[in-house]
Amino acid sequence: MASKTHSKSTANDFGIINPTAGATSKEDWIGSQLKKVYDEALSENIPDDMLQLLSSLDDNDPKEDSADEEAAE
Repeated sequence: MASKTHSKSTANDFGIINPTAGATSKEDWIGSQLKKVYDEALSENIPDDMLQLLSSLDDNDPKEDSADEEAAE
């Protein structure tokens, strides 16, 4: 992710992010940075407890759920 580290001496351009040479505008640069973050998130492993939760949700019978909702009414 694009960030600058704060040095002990204060610079006038601290916090200003300049687009790289490949980006033609700020929007292009922002788009490429968002894509980079999104791609990194997609490549992360899914924790085991989350996989167990998802599989338990898949195991539920949708017919049972709708019958429970009708009984509650």
